[in-house]
Amino acid sequence: MTPALLQRIAAGDTRAFAELVEMHQGPLFGFLGRMGCPQAQAEDLAQETFLRAWTQLPRYQPDRAQFNTWLFTIARNLACNALQSAAQRHETPGEALPEMACTQPNPEHTLDQLQQSARLQAALRQLPIADRSALALVYVQDLALTDVARIEGDSLAAIKTRLHRAKQRLRALLANDTEKPYDYSHDRSPDRSHD
Repeated sequence: MTPALLQRIAAGDTRAFAELVEMHQGPLFGFLGRMGCPQAQAEDLAQETFLRAWTQLPRYQPDRAQFNTWLFTIARNLACNALQSAAQRHETPGEALPEMACTQPNPEHTLDQLQQSARLQAALRQLPIADRSALALVYVQDLALTDVARIEGDSLAAIKTRLHRAKQRLRALLANDTEKPYDYSHDRSPDRSHD
């Protein structure tokens, strides 16, 4: 993120803001999906994140954090609030990540990948929201641990400990699940009765 782009945005240049959105929408959407947000909710939260970034840009302090760290902090807070509200209403999340069109010629391999992805998503949903966030920031967004600590509002030592425990819990959940076939009846999927 260049300071010149931020200056253009601060001056009200909407094309500059569109550039910023284009730069960050893919990583932001992926992060929200890994947090456990269904696709429609991730789209709404990403849009709200960019809206808040636009309105709060005068409060952004580049000497305190990189822009993407600030942006992911906004997204994380919105996602945590939305996911906690859904948990309090006892809502069951749908499929968190959008599926891409199959480009693999081998249907068995594709099915295996889909099953592994579904198992991973189901295991991630069993982790606390804060742990999902930290894992996604480190392993999906490839952010430095210091940036993750800033986003999460924790010390570097606390983040390292949380990540270690989250990986152990995730590993245990996945090991428990390898013996059972994945139950697709809980996933929301389009009605295929017309196929």
